[in-house]
Amino acid sequence: MKLEEMRGLDQKQLENQIAGWKGELLKERVIANRNKKAKTPHIFPKLKKQIARAYTLIIQKQAGG
Repeated sequence: MKLEEMRGLDQKQLENQIAGWKGELLKERVIANRNKKAKTPHIFPKLKKQIARAYTLIIQKQAGG
C-alpha cells in the first residue's frame, strides 16, 4: 500500500492494516525459522516500513496534522 492510499484511511482502518501486516510478518518469520531460510527475505523490511509509516500517520492524525 502506498503512502497516499494510507493517508486516505482513518485511524481505525490504519490499526486494522497494522494488525494484518504484523500477522503477515509473524507468519513469514515462523516459516523462515522452520525452514532455516526465508523464501522471501525482502518482505521483512518492506513490512516493517509499512507498519512504521502507518504508526507515523496515526500519530500525525492524533496531533491534528
